Amino acid sequence: MTLWMCILWLVYAPAATTGAAPRKRVDPTDQTTLLDGPGMRAVFRFLRTWMFNIVGRTGQRTSGPFRQDTIPPEVPFPCNVSLGRSQRVPSSVHKLRPGDIGVVAALGDSLTAATGAAASGFVDLYMENRGLAWSIGGQWNWRNVTTLPNILKVFNPKLVGYSYGDAYPFHWDTQYNMAEIGAVSYDIPYMARALVQRIRQDRRVDWKRDWKLLTIAIGGNDICSFVCTMQRPETLPHKHRLRLQRTLRYLRDNLPRTFVNVVSVPSVKKVVMLPRKPFACESLHHGECSCWVGKLYNQTDASRERWARIQDQYIEVEKDVAESKEFRGLDEFAVVYQPWSLNISMKMNGKTVDYSLLSYDCFHMSQKGNAYAGTALWNNLLEPAGKKSTSWRPILKNFKCPTKESPYLYTYDNSALS
Repeated sequence: MTLWMCILWLVYAPAATTGAAPRKRVDPTDQTTLLDGPGMRAVFRFLRTWMFNIVGRTGQRTSGPFRQDTIPPEVPFPCNVSLGRSQRVPSSVHKLRPGDIGVVAALGDSLTAATGAAASGFVDLYMENRGLAWSIGGQWNWRNVTTLPNILKVFNPKLVGYSYGDAYPFHWDTQYNMAEIGAVSYDIPYMARALVQRIRQDRRVDWKRDWKLLTIAIGGNDICSFVCTMQRPETLPHKHRLRLQRTLRYLRDNLPRTFVNVVSVPSVKKVVMLPRKPFACESLHHGECSCWVGKLYNQTDASRERWARIQDQYIEVEKDVAESKEFRGLDEFAVVYQPWSLNISMKMNGKTVDYSLLSYDCFHMSQKGNAYAGTALWNNLLEPAGKKSTSWRPILKNFKCPTKESPYLYTYDNSALS
């Protein structure tokens, strides 16, 4: 088990292990311990800063198998930029064009933190390459880091909120990327409150006038590391429903002019159960996905199928909550489920697994994988409900653009008109 996984285990371990009085709740994701106190936060920050300095800024690397192919300067940006921004800032979220977005933000776990995106060895997995993150990274530009913010910056160069580069959550460069390694569904209401506070304090943001685009992606740790420790694992989807609803209601009531993407994390089964994985990946999965790999929890084919069914229900909950009527018909708030991750394949050539899409641990996405994911999310934004892509493809093979007939980001309300 890696150092950071050991720390996370301590944080989420039952209260009895730290000498605190036992709590009535039994599920690990519902518990707090002495390690959640302010004093331990300072210690945790010190340890993370030390590790950050040891590893160094790996995200600045410009070559390696983890890198996407740079789009040459003679290849023009695929879209007509003039169609992507309104002449006046719209008052309705259903009339929102890509260039009208002034602020980007994200809630999530290590996939949103882009952990190990530029990793070429074990130690590099301790670095969070947030500037390369698919939904919130803004390092360099769309030609060499094709993330959602770098695409949006073409339409609106004044965009703010994206991560500038390698950073941990308490670094300035992380901006509005609220993701935490090891985060679970239980954490997103707190992340939402912290995000609102951070944006309110930023003088670059016109609180009431600027349109904000927020992406939520959570669940990998719930399914990989915690579901098998729960007394009643089948309750996890219902608990996730309550937490997601609570988060979205808070954002609706406290963050004006916001468009929310809800994105499910890719299937754990598809990623962790890849055949003939490299030895390093097999070893690291014992710590990163201990509910599925190894002997710690007496994993069997039957138990893995059980966790897969629970993840399917977890995903269905996300779709159901995003589509619910309580978030429809609002002028300044919309929630849309973006399904690009539902049917992703690692076999880009149809035959063999393309490990260049994955980080050194074959669990997180590489910079190339983040670019594919960022493009897929961009495409979903411009696809109406019921016609959205459910997989990723090479960056320029299926690049959507606003058109004269359909210039707006699709919500459930305006999808009915398409």
